[in-house]
Amino acid sequence: MRRNYGEARPQLDANFQGELMAFALDFKAVKLFGVACILVSTGCSTPRLDNYPPTKVGAAWTVATRDTGSFGSGSSQLSGKFVPNRIWQGKEVYAFEGSGLTTLMTKENTKFIVVLKGDTPVTTWDPPLGWQWPIEVGKSWTSRTKQTNHAAKTAIDLEYTQTVEAYETITIPAGTYQTFRIRTSNSLGDENVQWWSPDTGIFMKQSLRRSAKHPAGAGTRELEVTSFK
Repeated sequence: MRRNYGEARPQLDANFQGELMAFALDFKAVKLFGVACILVSTGCSTPRLDNYPPTKVGAAWTVATRDTGSFGSGSSQLSGKFVPNRIWQGKEVYAFEGSGLTTLMTKENTKFIVVLKGDTPVTTWDPPLGWQWPIEVGKSWTSRTKQTNHAAKTAIDLEYTQTVEAYETITIPAGTYQTFRIRTSNSLGDENVQWWSPDTGIFMKQSLRRSAKHPAGAGTRELEVTSFK
């Protein structure tokens, strides 16, 4: 059965982060931002996003996927939405949900903390995983985290390298958007390219690749947002 972006995978891999960011930062996926987004630039071609404005509760979207190899085969429709902020370990956090799961992110830097089923942790990141702000073309960074699958009682140390490659216009079924193109690779052998829109706050398009060295084997997943409201 195919997952919503908010659903955790049985195995631990970097594509899970990419898919979550698709409607949060996730960076996410990555999310829905309002005009409070601050883009600082000397021209439209080289903006900088200084911070992550509040999410718009109730915003929803659908995404079309096409899979090969270890991702499966065929196509499917996924969906996600922002829900009211929650309190987690005494702090207010952002939340989004899909397929019966809720993902929580820090408010101060929008990094992934935990995926919940009800109030039970499914997946956690320690330290929380996400981008390094501000976001601007040419910036690169490396992040390390321990990702834990609580049902399987397993954990893995992951290292991510991310680069903001470009700020460009894309046209997809949901419309035409200005996006940051961000490339992510990790120590499992994933190589992902994602197009993130400051206007919507989510990844509008994604190209996820698993190399042959990935524990699940080689595979691809292509995603495009088909509706956003």
